[in-house]
Amino acid sequence: MSYMSLKNQKRILAALVICLIIAVLLFARLVYIQVIKSNHYRQMAYEQQTRERKVSAKRGTIYDATGTKVLAQSVSVSSIKAVPNSVENKEDVAKKLAEILELDKDTILAKLTKNTASEILATKVDSEKSAKVLEYITDEDIEGIKIDEDTERIYPYGQLLSHVLGFVGTDNQGLYGIESYYDDDLSGIPGKILGSTDGKGRETPFTNEQYVAPIDGKDIVLTIDATIQSIVEKYLKKACEENVVEYGTAVVLRPSTGEVLAMATMPTFDANDPFTPNTDELKEKWDTMTQEEKNNALLNMWRNKAISDTAEPGSTFKIVTATAALEEGIVGIDSPSIFNCTGYVRVGTWTIKCWRYPNSHGTENLRQGIMNSCNPVFMQVSQKMGIDTFCKYIDAFNLAGKTGIDLPGEASGIMHDKNTMTAVDLATTSFGQTIQISTLQTAVNYAAVANGGYLIQPYVVKEVKSGSGNYDQVTESKVVKQIMSKSTADSILSALEDTVNIGTGKTAQVNGYRVAGKTATGENGRGENLKYLAGFSGIAPVSSPEVVVVVNLYDPRGPSGHGGATLCGPVVGSIIEETLRYLDIDTDYTVVENDIKEKVVPDLVSKTVAEARSLLEAQGMKLASDINVNDTDIIKDQIPKSGASLMENSTVRIYTTDDAKATVAVPDIRNLNTNYAISRIRASDLNIRVIGTGKVLTQDPTPGAVIEKGSIVTVKCADTEDLP
Repeated sequence: MSYMSLKNQKRILAALVICLIIAVLLFARLVYIQVIKSNHYRQMAYEQQTRERKVSAKRGTIYDATGTKVLAQSVSVSSIKAVPNSVENKEDVAKKLAEILELDKDTILAKLTKNTASEILATKVDSEKSAKVLEYITDEDIEGIKIDEDTERIYPYGQLLSHVLGFVGTDNQGLYGIESYYDDDLSGIPGKILGSTDGKGRETPFTNEQYVAPIDGKDIVLTIDATIQSIVEKYLKKACEENVVEYGTAVVLRPSTGEVLAMATMPTFDANDPFTPNTDELKEKWDTMTQEEKNNALLNMWRNKAISDTAEPGSTFKIVTATAALEEGIVGIDSPSIFNCTGYVRVGTWTIKCWRYPNSHGTENLRQGIMNSCNPVFMQVSQKMGIDTFCKYIDAFNLAGKTGIDLPGEASGIMHDKNTMTAVDLATTSFGQTIQISTLQTAVNYAAVANGGYLIQPYVVKEVKSGSGNYDQVTESKVVKQIMSKSTADSILSALEDTVNIGTGKTAQVNGYRVAGKTATGENGRGENLKYLAGFSGIAPVSSPEVVVVVNLYDPRGPSGHGGATLCGPVVGSIIEETLRYLDIDTDYTVVENDIKEKVVPDLVSKTVAEARSLLEAQGMKLASDINVNDTDIIKDQIPKSGASLMENSTVRIYTTDDAKATVAVPDIRNLNTNYAISRIRASDLNIRVIGTGKVLTQDPTPGAVIEKGSIVTVKCADTEDLP
């Protein structure tokens, strides 16, 4: 009996010990959960019982240099979201929402039947549609459908500056260009809407949602002026179309500061619709392309080729060789003629030709070598200095590096390795072949000549502003280093001015302004793969440089050939002229464009036909009409308008009725001499304004354009016999 009692006692003791151990373990577990892991489980409970909906921050606005023209801005729209477990009658709800939002019903229904806490049904919903959704869910007492704030990015100028601006994705994150590079400043901090849910993710009744407001992004002011950008794009687009190029690039810099006033790549695209092909050729084959081919085509379309693509620069590079020669004291700009062009130079077993071959330039000094764009002069200069000295100036201009512009995707220049460079490499590099740089790098090189010898860092963002309008960041111009003396820069600038006045760059002359510049014809690839680059770099006004303008056309296949003087000189001249007049820069002088006398068209509206004929005859002009008119008929309209300038024997067309005006296609008069061009234009019932003398280089409007009879076609002419 006592034995059984002891046994029971041991059992009881064991049970107590076990209970004690279990209690300790439970207590330890409780401490672990309540104390050690309290934050973890608190977060789990919060996430299970709370639904968080993101509220997009309003992305900062991008302004042009004036601070008044909006280039990119965000507007308020809505996003429609669902809490699937809270939505009843899913079939009916999906049908109605699909009708309002103009979406596929099955797609919406699939989202409403998911076992998730939240589903996005539609984004970027305009105010009209979101109002209809709100009316529907309110009137029908629909639970589980929410309308949240959202923003949509728009670009008011469409295609203008698209390669520089870039665009945003569906999540409002910056893609490409300024939108990408300055994304942290522009994007702001998203807000959120917090609500309570039960364990199954359904909204709990009698709870209020908590709204955490977003913080809007910062605004940005560019150095780029929308007006100058539109000038550049107008002329670059025209040049690309007329000369049938693969692509064209242009950069306008302020040489004293490095501010980019304009930067363009053609063909461009619409930043509001960046996934749509931008050329007719691409549109035609789009549906037959693989997804990989489409992706590559879009990437190429978006690439800012002015900074991301490099090519053989051609003769605009010669200022680098000239700088080295002058700085090293090898020759002065006007030293006696120590160079001789026989039309070619032999380097080892290679025969490297001048562009005038089989003709030659004869004896020349350095100034004449620049003016004539004579390759042998620069080959002889490079031979005198040698590889090591020449490469020292390649490094000084930082041509194997990047300019450091505040844009993504900038490419480095491609130079020969000094350690493996040959005499032939030295010779070809001296005049800008067998190497590659970007259009922007060329512009920076010419800015150094224009500003007295300083290599500057270009930039496109002038100011970053906070939401209150205060400046958080103001960009200051940055001088990287001095790469040539002022005397060297002035000497080269003087030679470049002579190049435009009497040398190979005459096509870039601008009425009233002193312009310096250099032509270029680069060769990219060889044999069947050869593609030319036509280029021109200009500086104006020479007396106090305000702008550097560089235009490059890659692979031109039009009727005017591939020479930089012919294709790009007039474009640079037109950009310089309109830009300087827009900036209100005083002219240096007044010049006579040619011996053609022009007179002002009088105002003929409200006058009789007889009175109009008398006024025109006094100005040496003629009257024309598409219908028979009487002397007593009253004139309602005229083309050209009063105030326009026309040469003698031009015709003014009058209209005495409100009938539609007759139109005509502009004939192609490029490469014709001036007199023949005048007769062709007049035979088409159009008027002509002639700038310069010689053969027609450019015409505006472009050939084939349909315009009203009597309109003025402006042509630029030059003697092209001695142009490269």
